Amino acid sequence: MDKELPDSDLPKPLRKLSFRVSKSHLPGSKSYKGSVVWQRTLSIEDIAQRVVDKRSEYRKGTLVTTFNLLKEEIYDAMEEGYNVDFGFGRTELTLNGPFETLYEKFDPKRHALAPRLRPAPQLKQRVANLRAVNETYQLDCNSMPRPTYVSHRNQPRTPASDEPYNQLPPGEHPFISIYGDRLKLMGDDPRVGLYLRSADGAEEHFYPPSEVFINTGQRLGFTPGFAFTEGEWVAEVVTQYGFHTRPYKVPRQGTLTFRVE
Repeated sequence: MDKELPDSDLPKPLRKLSFRVSKSHLPGSKSYKGSVVWQRTLSIEDIAQRVVDKRSEYRKGTLVTTFNLLKEEIYDAMEEGYNVDFGFGRTELTLNGPFETLYEKFDPKRHALAPRLRPAPQLKQRVANLRAVNETYQLDCNSMPRPTYVSHRNQPRTPASDEPYNQLPPGEHPFISIYGDRLKLMGDDPRVGLYLRSADGAEEHFYPPSEVFINTGQRLGFTPGFAFTEGEWVAEVVTQYGFHTRPYKVPRQGTLTFRVE
């Protein structure tokens, strides 16, 4: 695994991570807990593009293909019982489930082999080198974007609307809208945009302001560009939109959960 770097070689963090503090809900606890503000997850295609943007001699497709070949070979090696050291971590196989005697045989109904990823010393060192800022005191609930419901209709709901509330049918949609208040995507922070992700984390999509064709305080309209699967989905609006024309320095987040069925 990658060893720790000398302190002199540690890069200076490019920006501070944001976190918020809330009251702990553990029984009998009077303390508070901190949580990192949700960040966009980068795909291997995103990482490959970052490498290309830094003037790599390799093309993005070459990097992605190479990574996928290595990934498949790691899977094959693990199926042969090997642990794999891939630089910033190591895969390890663990055995779960109780045994009643020293010589009990493996029982798939009671025992299970499971993967574990052990982070490399340098990975832990580089993460520990990050700095964070508490956004809690800077945020006002009245300044948060408030997404209310999702719809594939071009007009807001009325008492006569017959479509299911805050629900989409599965499949592709040429255009959908999110209605609410204080939704306008504004600001130059790279986090500003609309995020869609399945509740199980299997899918995640990001739409910068340039891809949201209707961008007002009460409505965001855009083309998803993928087929929705059944289940629970989460939409998150991240914006620096302020009460006046001046944007907030710290982005605000508003979250909406909706169903696809």
